[in-house]
Amino acid sequence: MQFQVPQNIDMEDKLVGPLTLTQFLYLLGGGLLIYLLFHALARDYFGVFLLLAIPIGLIALALTFLKIQEQPLSHFVAAGIKYLGQPKVRLWQRRTYREPILTAPLKEEKKVAEPEKHVDKSALEQLAYKLDTAQPGKPEERKNFGRITEAFEKILKEQPKAKN
Repeated sequence: MQFQVPQNIDMEDKLVGPLTLTQFLYLLGGGLLIYLLFHALARDYFGVFLLLAIPIGLIALALTFLKIQEQPLSHFVAAGIKYLGQPKVRLWQRRTYREPILTAPLKEEKKVAEPEKHVDKSALEQLAYKLDTAQPGKPEERKNFGRITEAFEKILKEQPKAKN
């Protein structure tokens, strides 16, 4: 099953001859302004009429037909007005951080005090005894087996006696 995929969907529809609606409205607005100026000024001040009518006509024609980088002139005019309306200098202002407001209080977890882990001499002696009496399975373990208890005994002799 084949479907027709629309092409050129970003193009505006041509409503009045080769003109789109916005192009037609630009020409209509410029023509109306020139017409009103003609009736107001042409009889007495024809030079003033020409001085105002020619720039209005050129602006209307430019807005209608002129494109810069495939964009209509109206986009550039809108960007220029936006640029002129915004401040050019930005000042940084430090804002203090505010803690978020919580609606429900947080549940506090009870911390259980852990008993101090204190290894006394008898626990080390028991560990050394277990290591001495256990039978190692691998040949590497048999080779290093006696060294473990010797290291524990050496550590115990070097430690100063704790006062109770």
